[in-house]
Amino acid sequence: MKPMRCAPRFLFATILAMVTLNDAPSAAQAPSRVWSIGPLTKGEQVMGFAVSTSGGTTLTGPHLDSQTSSIFTATRGVVFAGDRIVVISKTGMRQVAGHNIPAHVYKLLSLDIKTGQAKDTQEITAFRDVPIFAANDEHVIVAGYTVLRLTPDLKDAGVFDYDADGHGSGSIESISPDGSTLGNATSPGYELIDARNLKPTELTKSPAYATSVSSKGFVTDNVHWTGQYPNDIGFVTYTDTAGDHLLYHGSCGGRPQFLTNDLVLEPGCKSPLIINTHGNVVRVLSVQGGFSYAGVSQNGERFALQLTSSCSRERFVIFSVKTGERVAEVKPDWDGEAQSWTAFSPDASMFVVGSPLKLALYRLP
Repeated sequence: MKPMRCAPRFLFATILAMVTLNDAPSAAQAPSRVWSIGPLTKGEQVMGFAVSTSGGTTLTGPHLDSQTSSIFTATRGVVFAGDRIVVISKTGMRQVAGHNIPAHVYKLLSLDIKTGQAKDTQEITAFRDVPIFAANDEHVIVAGYTVLRLTPDLKDAGVFDYDADGHGSGSIESISPDGSTLGNATSPGYELIDARNLKPTELTKSPAYATSVSSKGFVTDNVHWTGQYPNDIGFVTYTDTAGDHLLYHGSCGGRPQFLTNDLVLEPGCKSPLIINTHGNVVRVLSVQGGFSYAGVSQNGERFALQLTSSCSRERFVIFSVKTGERVAEVKPDWDGEAQSWTAFSPDASMFVVGSPLKLALYRLP
Protein backbone atom coordinates (compact mmCIF):
# COMPACT_ATOMS: atom_id res chain seq x y z
CA MET A 1 0.00 0.00 0.00
CA LYS A 2 1.37 3.42 -0.93
CA PRO A 3 1.96 5.59 2.17
CA MET A 4 -0.14 8.73 2.61
CA ARG A 5 1.65 11.91 1.62
CA CYS A 6 -0.16 14.69 3.48
CA ALA A 7 0.27 13.39 7.01
CA PRO A 8 4.02 12.75 6.99
CA ARG A 9 4.71 16.14 5.39
CA PHE A 10 2.54 17.81 8.04
CA LEU A 11 4.26 15.97 10.86
CA PHE A 12 7.76 16.77 9.69
CA ALA A 13 7.08 20.29 8.47
CA THR A 14 8.90 21.76 11.44
CA ILE A 15 12.05 19.87 10.44
CA LEU A 16 12.13 20.84 6.79
CA ALA A 17 13.58 24.18 5.84
CA MET A 18 11.20 26.13 3.61
CA VAL A 19 12.73 27.79 0.58
CA THR A 20 11.78 29.08 -2.84
CA LEU A 21 12.92 27.29 -6.03
CA ASN A 22 12.63 28.11 -9.70
CA ASP A 23 10.51 25.26 -11.07
CA ALA A 24 11.13 26.13 -14.70
CA PRO A 25 11.41 23.00 -16.84
CA SER A 26 14.94 21.68 -17.04
CA ALA A 27 16.58 21.05 -20.38
CA ALA A 28 18.60 18.25 -18.83
CA GLN A 29 18.08 14.73 -20.09
CA ALA A 30 15.91 12.53 -17.87
CA PRO A 31 17.60 9.84 -15.73
CA SER A 32 17.22 6.23 -16.92
CA ARG A 33 16.21 3.52 -14.46
CA VAL A 34 18.62 0.57 -14.27
CA TRP A 35 16.51 -1.61 -11.95
CA SER A 36 13.87 -1.52 -9.23
CA ILE A 37 13.56 -4.25 -6.59
CA GLY A 38 11.87 -4.99 -3.28
CA PRO A 39 11.04 -5.82 -0.63
CA LEU A 40 14.64 -6.62 0.32
CA THR A 41 13.85 -7.92 3.83
CA LYS A 42 10.87 -9.15 5.78
CA GLY A 43 10.91 -5.97 7.85
CA GLU A 44 9.03 -4.99 10.99
CA GLN A 45 5.29 -4.61 11.39
CA VAL A 46 4.42 -1.20 12.89
CA MET A 47 1.29 0.81 13.60
CA GLY A 48 0.92 4.15 11.86
CA PHE A 49 -1.26 7.22 12.01
CA ALA A 50 -2.24 10.03 9.70
CA VAL A 51 -3.04 13.63 10.61
CA SER A 52 -5.26 15.90 8.52
CA THR A 53 -6.46 19.44 9.05
CA SER A 54 -10.11 18.37 8.88
CA GLY A 55 -10.34 14.77 10.04
CA GLY A 56 -8.02 14.72 13.04
CA THR A 57 -5.81 11.69 13.69
CA THR A 58 -6.51 8.34 12.03
CA LEU A 59 -4.74 5.04 12.64
CA THR A 60 -3.45 3.48 9.44
CA GLY A 61 -3.24 -0.03 10.88
CA PRO A 62 -0.28 -2.41 10.95
CA HIS A 63 2.09 -2.15 7.99
CA LEU A 64 5.69 -2.85 7.10
CA ASP A 65 8.04 -0.15 8.36
CA SER A 66 9.61 1.62 5.39
CA GLN A 67 12.37 2.92 7.75
CA THR A 68 12.27 6.30 5.98
CA SER A 69 10.69 8.33 8.79
CA SER A 70 13.92 10.19 9.64
CA ILE A 71 15.51 12.90 7.51
CA PHE A 72 18.76 12.44 9.47
CA THR A 73 19.13 8.75 8.59
CA ALA A 74 18.08 9.18 4.95
CA THR A 75 21.71 9.50 3.78
CA ARG A 76 22.98 6.77 6.11
CA GLY A 77 21.06 3.67 5.02
CA VAL A 78 22.41 2.81 1.56
CA VAL A 79 25.88 3.21 -0.02
CA PHE A 80 27.86 2.32 -3.14
CA ALA A 81 30.85 0.01 -2.65
CA GLY A 82 32.72 -1.00 -5.79
CA ASP A 83 30.44 -3.18 -7.92
CA ARG A 84 27.92 -3.48 -5.08
CA ILE A 85 25.26 -1.40 -3.35
CA VAL A 86 25.01 -2.09 0.39
CA VAL A 87 21.79 -1.54 2.35
CA ILE A 88 21.09 -1.90 6.07
CA SER A 89 17.57 -2.83 7.17
CA LYS A 90 16.06 -3.18 10.63
CA THR A 91 14.21 -6.51 10.66
CA GLY A 92 13.06 -7.00 14.27
CA MET A 93 14.17 -7.30 17.89
CA ARG A 94 15.87 -10.01 19.92
CA GLN A 95 16.62 -10.58 23.57
CA VAL A 96 20.36 -10.59 24.27
CA ALA A 97 21.91 -12.31 27.29
CA GLY A 98 22.91 -9.86 30.01
CA HIS A 99 20.54 -7.09 28.88
CA ASN A 100 17.10 -6.25 30.23
CA ILE A 101 15.86 -4.75 26.97
CA PRO A 102 15.86 -6.45 23.57
CA ALA A 103 18.31 -5.42 20.87
CA HIS A 104 17.42 -4.34 17.35
CA VAL A 105 18.28 -6.83 14.64
CA TYR A 106 19.70 -5.43 11.40
CA LYS A 107 20.41 -7.13 8.11
CA LEU A 108 23.16 -5.92 5.80
CA LEU A 109 22.61 -6.75 2.14
CA SER A 110 25.21 -6.45 -0.60
CA LEU A 111 23.44 -6.04 -3.94
CA ASP A 112 24.86 -6.57 -7.41
CA ILE A 113 25.02 -3.11 -8.96
CA LYS A 114 24.03 -4.48 -12.39
CA THR A 115 20.93 -6.44 -11.32
CA GLY A 116 20.01 -5.37 -7.78
CA GLN A 117 20.06 -8.99 -6.62
CA ALA A 118 21.42 -9.74 -3.12
CA LYS A 119 24.79 -11.48 -3.31
CA ASP A 120 25.83 -11.44 0.37
CA THR A 121 24.14 -10.76 3.71
CA GLN A 122 25.19 -10.27 7.31
CA GLU A 123 23.20 -9.89 10.54
CA ILE A 124 24.00 -7.30 13.21
CA THR A 125 22.41 -6.67 16.63
CA ALA A 126 22.59 -3.29 18.35
CA PHE A 127 20.79 -1.19 20.94
CA ARG A 128 20.77 1.94 18.78
CA ASP A 129 20.52 3.04 15.17
CA VAL A 130 23.35 1.75 12.97
CA PRO A 131 24.34 4.12 10.15
CA ILE A 132 26.51 2.97 7.25
CA PHE A 133 28.98 5.01 5.20
CA ALA A 134 30.94 4.61 1.96
CA ALA A 135 34.73 4.86 2.30
CA ASN A 136 36.73 6.11 -0.68
CA ASP A 137 38.34 2.72 -1.35
CA GLU A 138 35.19 0.68 -2.10
CA HIS A 139 34.70 -0.36 1.54
CA VAL A 140 31.71 0.07 3.84
CA ILE A 141 31.79 1.52 7.36
CA VAL A 142 29.15 0.19 9.77
CA ALA A 143 28.91 2.37 12.90
CA GLY A 144 27.40 0.21 15.64
CA TYR A 145 28.76 -0.18 19.17
CA THR A 146 32.02 -1.00 17.47
CA VAL A 147 32.85 0.37 14.05
CA LEU A 148 33.22 -2.26 11.33
CA ARG A 149 35.07 -1.80 8.06
CA LEU A 150 33.77 -4.28 5.48
CA THR A 151 34.59 -5.20 1.89
CA PRO A 152 31.86 -4.85 -0.77
CA ASP A 153 30.93 -8.52 -0.18
CA LEU A 154 30.70 -7.86 3.60
CA LYS A 155 33.96 -9.50 4.67
CA ASP A 156 35.73 -8.11 7.75
CA ALA A 157 38.46 -5.59 6.92
CA GLY A 158 39.03 -3.80 10.24
CA VAL A 159 37.44 -2.82 13.55
CA PHE A 160 37.49 0.43 15.54
CA ASP A 161 36.63 0.21 19.25
CA TYR A 162 35.31 3.45 20.74
CA ASP A 163 36.92 2.63 24.10
CA ALA A 164 40.30 1.53 22.78
CA ASP A 165 41.89 5.02 22.66
CA GLY A 166 40.92 5.89 26.23
CA HIS A 167 37.59 7.61 25.58
CA GLY A 168 34.61 6.61 27.65
CA SER A 169 32.24 6.96 24.73
CA GLY A 170 32.05 7.76 21.04
CA SER A 171 29.57 8.35 18.25
CA ILE A 172 30.25 8.31 14.52
CA GLU A 173 27.46 10.06 12.63
CA SER A 174 29.21 11.57 9.59
CA ILE A 175 31.80 10.91 6.90
CA SER A 176 33.56 13.51 4.77
CA PRO A 177 32.13 14.08 1.27
CA ASP A 178 35.21 12.46 -0.30
CA GLY A 179 34.82 9.34 1.85
CA SER A 180 38.23 9.65 3.49
CA THR A 181 37.39 10.69 7.04
CA LEU A 182 34.89 9.78 9.76
CA GLY A 183 33.93 12.17 12.54
CA ASN A 184 33.78 10.81 16.10
CA ALA A 185 32.23 12.78 18.98
CA THR A 186 34.13 11.57 22.05
CA SER A 187 32.03 13.44 24.66
CA PRO A 188 33.78 15.71 25.35
CA GLY A 189 35.99 16.32 22.38
CA TYR A 190 36.07 15.36 18.73
CA GLU A 191 38.40 13.28 16.59
CA LEU A 192 38.83 12.50 12.90
CA ILE A 193 39.22 8.84 11.91
CA ASP A 194 40.90 7.69 8.71
CA ALA A 195 38.27 5.60 6.90
CA ARG A 196 40.93 3.29 5.42
CA ASN A 197 42.96 2.31 8.50
CA LEU A 198 40.53 3.48 11.25
CA LYS A 199 43.29 5.46 12.98
CA PRO A 200 41.98 8.45 15.01
CA THR A 201 43.48 11.95 15.24
CA GLU A 202 42.26 14.23 18.00
CA LEU A 203 40.89 17.54 16.76
CA THR A 204 39.70 19.15 20.00
CA LYS A 205 39.27 18.28 23.67
CA SER A 206 36.42 20.78 24.06
CA PRO A 207 32.77 19.64 24.03
CA ALA A 208 31.69 19.46 20.40
CA TYR A 209 28.58 18.81 18.35
CA ALA A 210 28.99 18.35 14.58
CA THR A 211 26.43 18.35 11.78
CA SER A 212 28.96 17.42 9.07
CA VAL A 213 32.64 16.53 8.78
CA SER A 214 35.41 17.06 6.22
CA SER A 215 38.94 15.66 6.06
CA LYS A 216 40.15 18.74 7.96
CA GLY A 217 37.44 19.55 10.51
CA PHE A 218 33.73 19.79 11.17
CA VAL A 219 30.86 22.28 10.98
CA THR A 220 28.06 22.84 13.44
CA ASP A 221 24.95 24.98 13.86
CA ASN A 222 25.79 25.56 17.53
CA VAL A 223 24.57 28.99 18.69
CA HIS A 224 27.42 29.83 21.11
CA TRP A 225 28.05 33.09 19.18
CA THR A 226 24.77 34.62 20.39
CA GLY A 227 26.61 36.83 22.88
CA GLN A 228 28.34 38.66 20.04
CA TYR A 229 25.32 38.57 17.69
CA PRO A 230 22.21 38.63 19.91
CA ASN A 231 19.85 39.42 17.02
CA ASP A 232 20.87 36.42 14.90
CA ILE A 233 19.42 32.92 15.20
CA GLY A 234 21.44 30.99 12.60
CA PHE A 235 25.17 30.24 12.77
CA VAL A 236 27.66 28.06 10.90
CA THR A 237 30.88 27.36 12.80
CA TYR A 238 33.84 25.53 11.26
CA THR A 239 36.34 23.88 13.60
CA ASP A 240 39.77 22.65 12.49
CA THR A 241 43.20 22.37 14.13
CA ALA A 242 43.43 26.17 14.27
CA GLY A 243 40.20 26.49 16.32
CA ASP A 244 36.67 27.78 15.71
CA HIS A 245 35.80 29.95 12.69
CA LEU A 246 32.42 31.64 12.30
CA LEU A 247 31.47 31.21 8.63
CA TYR A 248 27.93 32.58 8.72
CA HIS A 249 25.46 34.28 11.04
CA GLY A 250 22.03 35.64 10.24
CA SER A 251 18.28 35.48 10.72
CA CYS A 252 17.95 31.89 9.43
CA GLY A 253 19.83 28.65 9.62
CA GLY A 254 19.72 24.86 9.49
CA ARG A 255 22.08 21.85 9.67
CA PRO A 256 25.14 22.82 7.57
CA GLN A 257 26.57 20.07 5.33
CA PHE A 258 29.95 19.80 3.62
CA LEU A 259 29.73 19.44 -0.17
CA THR A 260 33.52 19.32 -0.55
CA ASN A 261 36.37 19.87 1.91
CA ASP A 262 36.07 23.61 1.25
CA LEU A 263 32.37 24.19 0.45
CA VAL A 264 29.46 24.07 2.90
CA LEU A 265 25.72 24.01 2.20
CA GLU A 266 23.63 26.14 4.58
CA PRO A 267 20.16 24.64 4.08
CA GLY A 268 18.08 26.64 6.53
CA CYS A 269 17.47 29.93 4.74
CA LYS A 270 14.83 31.10 2.26
CA SER A 271 17.45 30.70 -0.44
CA PRO A 272 20.01 28.03 0.53
CA LEU A 273 23.61 29.18 0.53
CA ILE A 274 26.87 27.58 -0.51
CA ILE A 275 29.70 29.14 1.49
CA ASN A 276 33.40 28.33 1.65
CA THR A 277 35.52 27.70 4.73
CA HIS A 278 36.71 31.31 4.62
CA GLY A 279 33.16 32.52 5.23
CA ASN A 280 32.48 33.79 1.71
CA VAL A 281 29.14 33.17 -0.01
CA VAL A 282 30.00 31.30 -3.21
CA ARG A 283 26.47 30.73 -4.51
CA VAL A 284 22.81 31.30 -3.65
CA LEU A 285 20.42 28.58 -4.84
CA SER A 286 16.93 29.31 -6.05
CA VAL A 287 14.45 26.62 -4.93
CA GLN A 288 10.71 26.24 -4.29
CA GLY A 289 8.86 24.17 -1.67
CA GLY A 290 10.07 22.34 1.42
CA PHE A 291 13.50 20.78 1.08
CA SER A 292 16.19 18.82 2.89
CA TYR A 293 19.71 17.58 2.16
CA ALA A 294 19.95 14.23 0.31
CA GLY A 295 23.65 13.54 -0.27
CA VAL A 296 26.72 14.47 -2.30
CA SER A 297 29.02 12.51 -4.63
CA GLN A 298 32.56 11.67 -3.52
CA ASN A 299 34.06 13.42 -6.54
CA GLY A 300 32.44 16.68 -5.36
CA GLU A 301 30.56 17.29 -8.62
CA ARG A 302 26.90 16.78 -7.64
CA PHE A 303 24.61 16.97 -4.63
CA ALA A 304 20.91 16.30 -4.10
CA LEU A 305 18.02 17.92 -2.28
CA GLN A 306 14.69 16.33 -1.47
CA LEU A 307 11.96 18.76 -2.55
CA THR A 308 8.41 18.57 -1.25
CA SER A 309 5.21 20.54 -1.12
CA SER A 310 1.91 19.80 0.60
CA CYS A 311 0.40 16.47 -0.51
CA SER A 312 2.72 16.15 -3.53
CA ARG A 313 5.02 13.40 -4.71
CA GLU A 314 8.47 13.22 -3.18
CA ARG A 315 11.21 14.17 -5.64
CA PHE A 316 14.95 14.56 -5.61
CA VAL A 317 16.68 17.26 -7.62
CA ILE A 318 20.35 16.77 -8.54
CA PHE A 319 22.44 19.95 -8.64
CA SER A 320 25.91 20.75 -9.95
CA VAL A 321 28.20 21.78 -7.11
CA LYS A 322 30.25 23.93 -9.50
CA THR A 323 27.40 25.92 -11.06
CA GLY A 324 24.39 25.36 -8.79
CA GLU A 325 22.34 24.41 -11.85
CA ARG A 326 19.81 21.59 -11.90
CA VAL A 327 21.15 18.44 -13.56
CA ALA A 328 18.32 15.93 -13.16
CA GLU A 329 15.22 15.02 -11.15
CA VAL A 330 14.38 11.60 -9.70
CA LYS A 331 11.05 10.46 -8.23
CA PRO A 332 11.07 7.27 -6.12
CA ASP A 333 8.57 4.48 -6.78
CA TRP A 334 7.30 4.79 -3.20
CA ASP A 335 7.40 8.05 -1.28
CA GLY A 336 9.30 8.02 2.01
CA GLU A 337 7.40 8.80 5.21
CA ALA A 338 9.80 11.70 5.77
CA GLN A 339 12.57 11.10 3.24
CA SER A 340 13.56 8.15 1.07
CA TRP A 341 17.10 6.83 1.37
CA THR A 342 19.55 8.08 -1.25
CA ALA A 343 23.19 7.79 -2.32
CA PHE A 344 25.40 8.80 -5.24
CA SER A 345 27.96 6.57 -6.92
CA PRO A 346 31.48 7.96 -6.31
CA ASP A 347 31.71 9.34 -9.88
CA ALA A 348 28.19 10.90 -9.66
CA SER A 349 26.94 8.90 -12.66
CA MET A 350 24.34 6.91 -10.68
CA PHE A 351 21.83 7.61 -7.93
CA VAL A 352 20.06 5.03 -5.75
CA VAL A 353 16.78 5.94 -4.02
CA GLY A 354 14.10 4.19 -1.97
CA SER A 355 13.91 1.97 1.10
CA PRO A 356 14.19 -1.71 2.07
CA LEU A 357 10.62 -2.04 0.75
CA LYS A 358 11.44 -0.69 -2.71
CA LEU A 359 14.84 0.37 -3.99
CA ALA A 360 15.68 1.73 -7.45
CA LEU A 361 18.92 2.59 -9.24
CA TYR A 362 19.08 5.38 -11.83
CA ARG A 363 21.77 6.36 -14.30
CA LEU A 364 22.07 10.15 -14.40
CA PRO A 365 22.58 12.24 -17.54
